[in-house]
Amino acid sequence: MMAHSKARQSEALRQCHISGKEDAAANMLRFVHAPDAADGTRGVLTPDLAQHLPGQDDVWLVNSQALVAQLAALPEMNAPQDLAMRVESLMRQNLAALISLARKAGVLVNGFAKTEAALKAKSITLLLAAHDGAEDGRRKLAQKALAMNIALCSQLSGDELGMALGQENVIHAGLTDVGWAARIDREAGRLAAYKGDIDGRMSE
Repeated sequence: MMAHSKARQSEALRQCHISGKEDAAANMLRFVHAPDAADGTRGVLTPDLAQHLPGQDDVWLVNSQALVAQLAALPEMNAPQDLAMRVESLMRQNLAALISLARKAGVLVNGFAKTEAALKAKSITLLLAAHDGAEDGRRKLAQKALAMNIALCSQLSGDELGMALGQENVIHAGLTDVGWAARIDREAGRLAAYKGDIDGRMSE
């Protein structure tokens, strides 16, 4: 049984095309080529963040913006020059989409007053703060969250949060459900790690 378990674990590992490092597939970025053109030109390299697209010549990378830029510079990859930006944009869209779904599920409060009240009531499990919001307000709620050991996600701008929540320029919000908070925190961590943020969740 142990040998079988080790084999399955080994199968889940992928090797980074640039650095050569190995990690679990869930922690890495996958890219596939679109079908070749009629003249035989290789298909364009496409990010597959969900890791569901078909393709046997897939390319794996450590979750790093710098490595994606290096990959895009390889002529044999036939990758768009803005590949690194496209990956970040997709990650931001995924994060915003999750936040939007959480709002529709009724497990999110937004606005400074409501978020502060929910913090005081100890009903928030993840604090969302727009990275371009006023520093005083952000610091006040962030300090309260830190004192309560509540994670902070500040990856998105006020406009991005606003679009996710169907309002204009949202600066503060909070998740009140543990499951939803974990999903959003995980996606925020992926984006932050991609950009090279130290703690994986906070970004300016």
